Order: sequence, then structure tokens, then C-alpha cells
Amino acid sequence: MKRILDTNVCIDVLRGRKKVVDQLAACRPQDCYISVVTEFELFQGADRAPPEHRDEERSKVLRFVGSLQILPFDSACARIAARLNADLLNQGTPVSITDVFIAATGLRHRRAVVTNNTKVFRRIEGLNLEDWR
Repeated sequence: MKRILDTNVCIDVLRGRKKVVDQLAACRPQDCYISVVTEFELFQGADRAPPEHRDEERSKVLRFVGSLQILPFDSACARIAARLNADLLNQGTPVSITDVFIAATGLRHRRAVVTNNTKVFRRIEGLNLEDWR
């Protein structure tokens, strides 16, 4: 099964959370992707680390991101995200816009989203979810 890893799963891997690392290791490399939005969030996190740790964090993220395929957030994703976000706002159950973008990327590319934030992503209709924790 092809999957898109949510940012929190990537952080688990970067921190060495064994159960999540083992799940990723059990996947074929061509089956695990990240969204360009997750790439942004990971590098932003590294750039917010204390100054004495930034270079090390950036290097970790760079190695990790380099080991995965990155899915773009394109025009089709934007249209899906607009519909999803409008539906969530109209229902009074908004989620962070980056989560909407990741979900839209998963839907657009027909990928299950691997996340430990299933409570939020469950609000998005039609999205297949996995929780590796």
C-alpha cells in the first residue's frame, strides 16, 4: 500500500521512536512518500531549534527527506484542499491548514495518510488513515 507520512510520523522517526521506525523500515521505499508541506514543516522545525542545534537538526531533516519521495502540492491538490477546508469550516470543525494540505495531497495521489493525529484527520471524508503508534 502506498502511504503519505504526516509530519508527526516523520518527527517520530527522526527522534528514533522504535515502533514507528520499525514500521517505516518494513515498508518498501517506493511505497512511502511525504508531502512537500511536510518537508516545509520539518525544515521549519529544524530552523526553530536552539541555535547551537540548528545545523545538526537541518542535517537530520535533509538526510531523512532525501530518503523519501516528495509529492507536490499542485493545482489539483489546491482544489481538493479548498473543498475540504470549506466543508470543515462550514461544519464548525476546522483543522490546521497544513493538515488540510497534507490530506488533500493524500487524496489527490490516492495514498493512505499515516499519522498519530487520527482524531483530526478522521474529520476528512474519504481519507484512508493508519496510525503506527
